[in-house]
Order: sequence, then structure tokens, then C-alpha cells
Amino acid sequence: MITTFPQHRHCGVILCIALICVACGQKSQAQGPATYSKTKGWSSVCLGKTSLDLPDEVDVAESNTNHFSGYGFDPGIMGAATPRQQWNRIKVQETNVTTQRSLKDIRDFAAFQNAQKKRSAEERYPREVKLAGEAKLPDAYAYGFVYFGSFDIGYFEPFDKRIRLFEGGLPGEGDLNTKQDVQAKYKELRSLYTARRPQTLPTEPGVCTPFGFFKDPPSGPVTDYSIDVPVRSLKYPSLIFFVTIKPADANAPKDVSELPDPNRLTIDDIKSLKGMGAIAALAAMGGIKRTVGPEPIVVAGQPGRILAREYHHEGSLTTSSSGAAYEMQADVAGVQGRPDMPAITIKMAAALPDPDPTPPPTRGSFGQIHHYEPKRPALKGVKTPPFDEGMAYFRQVLASVRTLPALTAVPKPSTPAN
Repeated sequence: MITTFPQHRHCGVILCIALICVACGQKSQAQGPATYSKTKGWSSVCLGKTSLDLPDEVDVAESNTNHFSGYGFDPGIMGAATPRQQWNRIKVQETNVTTQRSLKDIRDFAAFQNAQKKRSAEERYPREVKLAGEAKLPDAYAYGFVYFGSFDIGYFEPFDKRIRLFEGGLPGEGDLNTKQDVQAKYKELRSLYTARRPQTLPTEPGVCTPFGFFKDPPSGPVTDYSIDVPVRSLKYPSLIFFVTIKPADANAPKDVSELPDPNRLTIDDIKSLKGMGAIAALAAMGGIKRTVGPEPIVVAGQPGRILAREYHHEGSLTTSSSGAAYEMQADVAGVQGRPDMPAITIKMAAALPDPDPTPPPTRGSFGQIHHYEPKRPALKGVKTPPFDEGMAYFRQVLASVRTLPALTAVPKPSTPAN
């Protein structure tokens, strides 16, 4: 379904294109990964147990060199950030390219943080806090701290000059209580985790993080992970994909029809929102020029949906700078207990560039001269593709999404003998 605000004269053309593309996408995905043919000049990126393709050169978001950084692009693109990755209840960070000096700065902060926690617990847990502290690790460029069940581990990877950070456990609830436990955890992580480039596709069961790979441990496949990262192609630098992949859990929707439709705001939805939330939701809906869907689509061999919205003015990519010209989204509910059928959400936002030409300087109330500072210098001069072109590109990327049999360890169906 396509809805316009107001009615758009190209609706018929868009509907035809949409139906054709949906049919093509379903036919391509029904063939399965074995017969998938990658578009020439495109690269495959492994995320979770799946892969998707983008035109070269692919830019995968990374984290900053601190403990609590999500994954985003350079400061020139505001709003494109997601949380840390998670694997088996461990929070994972893979930083931007840096130096060994940055590891020392991070380690010093971890030491300070650990000391603060220890002091706050000395009266309540006098015996346990004696176990808290730094564990000596076998590598010169690595550190590990333990505090009453939680751990904080980091190391510098010469392969790509990025720092890897692992944080897990909860004070009082974890199973790591000594420095020796942290030494063993570090050894385990280094045996399971391997740094890699995003375009390198592993050939054994496991889970791809943006810049690494966790192979399945001897105990069996890890079913608790969450990959949440922005990616883009520098051929279309303003079209940013937000990819979220995780196994379907017991409480997850069993079908995409159970997912809320962000293009439909009901009276009950408004009533459930409080104060400024309701006003913001109404303002966002008022800025919509037209909507598409939800329409049925097949993604990675699973039934899903696709929907989109184009804005009259600024969209919702960020509240601190220019928004998005339009946003598109595809969802797959996933199947519980099937590692080859994860829950997938892929959003694409068309980030608006800063004004061009640059606005003239302004004078403040006390006579100061304020020169315009672009919030998105990386997109200066970049023209956002029209909505229809963006939709065609989005569908082409969706058609490339596929689970990788080598990572799921699910055998291919055998062909009956004649």
C-alpha cells in the first residue's frame, strides 16, 4: 500500500515498481544462498550469521576508544550510532583504528573505575573485595580486571590496529570471582574470538561481529547474541543502513503481522504516550509526505515486510542536526530455535546534508560573530538520491541478505536419490 500526503501523481508508477521488485526479491531469495549471484562491483559483509551486499567501498561503523561507546561513523554524520554488540551476555567493542597508547588510557580508566567500585563495597563485602583488582595477562598489550563476579578485559590487535574490549558479569551474580578466573576468561575469549575485516566471510560455525568473529565454543552454538551496527556504501554516503540481527526468543513476535506499524499512529497509540512524547509523535506524523507499505517481502528466505516514509522537511535520523529525507525499513520475525532464521531488522535512512551554500555569519546578542559550523561535513555537497531511486537501492540490498550455511551449521537439504 502507498499513501501520499498529499496525493502524489507518481503513485501508480511507484506501485508498479514496488510490486515488480517484491516479486523479484521473492524469486531471488526462494532460490537460497547456494544460487545467489552477487552483483559485480559489490562486497559482502558478514553480520551475525548472515551476509548482505553493498557497492564498493563499504564503510562499517566502529566504536570510539572508550568503555561506553556505541558504533557510529565519523562526527560528520550525526545520529548514526547504535549500542555495543553482545555475545553470550558479553558486551563487545571494536574501536576505530588507533595506537597502543589508547589502550593505556583505557586501562587507566578501567583501573580507576574498578577502584571506585571496590571502595563503595568495602563495608558490605569486606572478604570479597580482596579478590577485586587487576589480573596479570600473558600479553603485553592486554589488561583484565575483576570485581566480585564482573570482568573488564581489553587488548590491542596489531592485525588491524583496533582495540577490543569485553565486559561481562554482574557484581554478586557472576561466576568470575578471582584474578585467576579473569586469566582463564581472557584465554577463552582469545581462543574463540578472531579479528577480521568485515568483508571476510568465515567458514566455520559462529557469529560475526562488525570487525571480528566468535566461533562456536565446544559446549555448542551461542544463541544469545545481538548485532546492531550502521553500514553504508561510499557510493551512496548519505544512505545509511542500520542492521539489527539476533536470534528469535520466546517472547518475540511469531509473525511480522504482530509487529507495530510505525506508519500508522492510532488514537490508542497517542493515549499511551505522555506529554511531549505524544506531541513529538504527532509532529513526526505531520511531517510525512507519503508512506509505503507494509508490503510482503522475502528476506534471507523468510517472510517479512517492507515499509517506508518520505518527509516534507526534516526526518527523525537525529534531533541535533538535519534529519532524513526518507526512511525505509524491512523486518523479519525469525524462528525460535533456528540459528539459520534469526530476527532481522534493516533500516535505511537518507541523511540530509548541511545547507549548500554555507549560510553567512550571524551576530549574537553580545556582538559575537558566529560562523556556521556544519554538523555533517562528511556529507557537504552530497545530493540525497530521490525517494524512488532510494527504494530501488534498498530493495536490491535486501535481496542480497542471506544466512551463511557455514556459520549456522545447519546441513543443506539432501536431494532424494532416483
